[in-house]
Amino acid sequence: MIDKVIHLLKKHPLWVLSNLLGLYLFAKMAEDVAEKEFIVVIDRWISIHMNTVQTPILNEFMIALTNINGAQGNFLITSFAIVFFVFKKWYKDLWFFMLSVGGAAFAFIIVKYMMQRIRPNAELIHVAGYAFPSGHSAMAMAMAAAFYFIFAQRVSSRVVWIPLLFACIVWPVMIGISRVYLDVHWLSDVIAGWGLGLFWVTLLALFLRGEKDI
Repeated sequence: MIDKVIHLLKKHPLWVLSNLLGLYLFAKMAEDVAEKEFIVVIDRWISIHMNTVQTPILNEFMIALTNINGAQGNFLITSFAIVFFVFKKWYKDLWFFMLSVGGAAFAFIIVKYMMQRIRPNAELIHVAGYAFPSGHSAMAMAMAAAFYFIFAQRVSSRVVWIPLLFACIVWPVMIGISRVYLDVHWLSDVIAGWGLGLFWVTLLALFLRGEKDI
């Protein structure tokens, strides 16, 4: 086991660093929220002042954006991905994608009920359930990272690889921003969601796809 970890570290150092970064972000936010450290002050300041940047046009845009990784949006994306992978006969990629998405969903639900953090007092939309971590952010990061690992290995040109990487970064970032803008999550919820999604998918990638070069 140790030999395999060392092998993966030598072969895929960026994957390992991304995995550790995801774990750190999630663990740090969880600790700071539990201990009510300075991040909680930042959370509340952002929530209080968010209405100063909200506009009717931005409101509509952010609501539409956040719905991409809502329950219906996730169902449509997952369904399309399943059909596509089956059609292409990429069965290992299908298995990897389902583990990425399913594992991230299971993880954030469990953590939500462990932390039981109350959401901000949102006025634009009503969202039930606990706040920490942001499920939208976790799922967006998990899906984006899974798609990156699946498609990057099939890209031979940097002209295609760079937009792929850019899209897989911007997607979860924008989803996370929409959750803070709509005041349904604290900033630390979103950061923790990003970290959780990144940690889980890179962990899967290291042990399920570690022998492949991307």
